[in-house]
Amino acid sequence: MKLVAVIVTAACSQHLYSPPTQVYAVAPVHTLDTDQRAVDIDGSTHSQVFDPGYDAGSARLRAGVGNDTELSLEAMSAIINSSSISNAARDVYAGRAGMRINPGHGVLSFSAGLGGGFAPAAGTFAAIDGGISAGYDNCYVVPVASASVFASQPLEARAVDVTVDPDKPMTSTPARTAGATFRTGLRISLSPSACHAHHEAPWITAGFDVTTLVDATSNAQLMGLGAGLTFPL
Repeated sequence: MKLVAVIVTAACSQHLYSPPTQVYAVAPVHTLDTDQRAVDIDGSTHSQVFDPGYDAGSARLRAGVGNDTELSLEAMSAIINSSSISNAARDVYAGRAGMRINPGHGVLSFSAGLGGGFAPAAGTFAAIDGGISAGYDNCYVVPVASASVFASQPLEARAVDVTVDPDKPMTSTPARTAGATFRTGLRISLSPSACHAHHEAPWITAGFDVTTLVDATSNAQLMGLGAGLTFPL
């Protein structure tokens, strides 16, 4: 499959990369306590200067399982902003199962995830990721910085028409892709009193990131902005 999820224009051509299953998240530093659950709703936009980008949305269910550990299930969809790609080939959908640990309830947390997805016009892909985040946890405004890496493998690579000039037909076939993301963000509590009482509180999140994508023949760098809402269950 080939993933039409992340695409970039190089001069007058466009190159498709196999995408990650998580494109945006400003996660808390501390994990949920045992039997606590929360839902994250995120929206983000990612672009290059003068080149087509993509918009994405995700929903994530998190659950604390003890020992400073939480598990998550996530669904993501993205659409490429490019007039040279047919409407049927722009959409990408993915799912991810993840784990995050926060040793000793400290300032660092570590995450890992595994998942896959499909583009209706292109096929399927599988991806794995891992990362680290740091932040000063409190009940008001939590600054967070994170770095993550991923590898994505098309399972059935097919060529996609990315013609820009009708006189010069062009296709691109996604290949195995590696990537890295660096992100800074804020988590703003909507209920400091609930947080002080050691209950899970609702939060607003916002972040900025830079993602680098590399395959055997090309590389690209995208800048992203996102916002989200976290609420307890």
